[in-house]
Amino acid sequence: MELEKQDMEKIVAIVAARYFTEQGWKWVDLRDDVSVIHKAYEDLKEQYDAYPYMSRDWYVSNSATKNIHMCEKWDELAELVKFLDDYGQHFDFLVRDAKKSFCIASTDGQLGPEEKNAIAVARRLRYNVFVFRVDVPESIGFEVLQVGGGL
Repeated sequence: MELEKQDMEKIVAIVAARYFTEQGWKWVDLRDDVSVIHKAYEDLKEQYDAYPYMSRDWYVSNSATKNIHMCEKWDELAELVKFLDDYGQHFDFLVRDAKKSFCIASTDGQLGPEEKNAIAVARRLRYNVFVFRVDVPESIGFEVLQVGGGL
């Protein structure tokens, strides 16, 4: 059976997620969870607006969503959200081991000009960037076994 491009991309994402988990890294799949980061940002902004006697940094560092956005300070979160608005579609994962990184998951490791530009901007903002490449075969063999029974 020939695999389609989206099937191959899902396999790469599964392998990357397993690798991050085995390394003990925190990670967020940006293709699925980027809206959660935006919602966390908006919620924290609303909390601060309602109760401004606490610093914005306090709200960020004590938020229940800290494991998603991985930020400690308001400016850091605001910068992350702006970056994701502008360039988030070029990255597949936000990862944190010792430092926050962006990851592009790929079957061939080839980067287009837009991805290269997004990487340059990410590096200027002091984010690490890496490409997680997985060799996925274009076709896979399978077998359908018949189990007896039925009418």
